[in-house]
Amino acid sequence: MRLDDLRVHAYQQASDLGGAQAALMNWVRATSQTKYLHKGDIGHRLFNSCYGYDKTDVFRYWTDDAGETAAFALLYPHWESFDLQVAPRLIGSDRHADLIRYCEAETPRLGQKYDKTINKLVIELGNCDRAHQDFLADRGYSRSKHWFTLTRHNLDHFPEAALPAGFRFHDATVDDAEKLAGVHNHSFTNKWNAKSYGEVFRSPHLEYEIVVAAPDGRFAAFTNVWVDDLNRSLLFEPVGTHSDFRRRGLGKALMTYALKRMKAAHDLACAYVCHEPADKNPASGALYASVGFQELDKIYEYVKPLN
Repeated sequence: MRLDDLRVHAYQQASDLGGAQAALMNWVRATSQTKYLHKGDIGHRLFNSCYGYDKTDVFRYWTDDAGETAAFALLYPHWESFDLQVAPRLIGSDRHADLIRYCEAETPRLGQKYDKTINKLVIELGNCDRAHQDFLADRGYSRSKHWFTLTRHNLDHFPEAALPAGFRFHDATVDDAEKLAGVHNHSFTNKWNAKSYGEVFRSPHLEYEIVVAAPDGRFAAFTNVWVDDLNRSLLFEPVGTHSDFRRRGLGKALMTYALKRMKAAHDLACAYVCHEPADKNPASGALYASVGFQELDKIYEYVKPLN
């Protein structure tokens, strides 16, 4: 399939993800992190958030006549949403508009295939990107609710944050799938078991999953971290604490440990994490602020109703 001078491809193998990540890192380097997803977002959303979907359905990328990645999209029928990331040279262009129309057609089609009701389409966009906001408004999208806040840590100061006695840090392996499913289920939505989370863990996107192990052997807190070596940045996505172990400082200690360790290992310059607004989840913003993260941008939903 072609979209004029761009050729569209569906996900087939790990190198397709790697190509999109490499392109994204270069686009961030040429512009800023506020204009794009972080490299770590792509695989996490594809293999975790889109678990249960055929990856050839929900991940598409476009190459130009030179074979370079010019754009890619993640399609989320369950969220009535899509992420479209395009090269800086295409932002706001007619080709960008064509790509949006492509995603607007494909997302409802996938909704029908996977029995998901789609009454609207949602695009996430930062408050700093005014030109892109106007571009979306011209295509029928209106700003809706504040969805997430993007925060940044400059890695110039770390709090004192030690684990309680008997707790320890541990780099998870696939053999920990059952315990990982447990801490994920008790931190967020109860949807995983050892088999399903083991499949996510073995997928080609994973870099580090670091956990806090409790004295009784359970996993009490966890985080996934993703490194963009080109831009020397780190992403936390997600961070969770088991409901039985909250208010003990485990999340703060885990994030501080990961920041120090990854800064030393990868010569990092900064780290990012997103959190929900205070009216929806006051604890998450307070946690990240206590570690030293500061607000960089607000991410809003831009919504287009469907007839």
